[in-house]
Amino acid sequence: MKKAVMILLLMILMGCQSQSEFIYWTDVTENQIQRLNDAKLKYEVRDGQVWIKESDMFKVVTCCS
Repeated sequence: MKKAVMILLLMILMGCQSQSEFIYWTDVTENQIQRLNDAKLKYEVRDGQVWIKESDMFKVVTCCS
């Protein structure tokens, strides 16, 4: 019984992890990077392009458009 409860608990905890994917936002500009930093949003720079978390899309559009 304990083993079943532990397995169920682990499955629930793993399901709660929200790993959002990164999506292309724009080409790198100093202005865009500054706005993202000011808004404390996570992003990645890949080959001269800015990639943002899909879950942050609304926030990015609000602050950086």
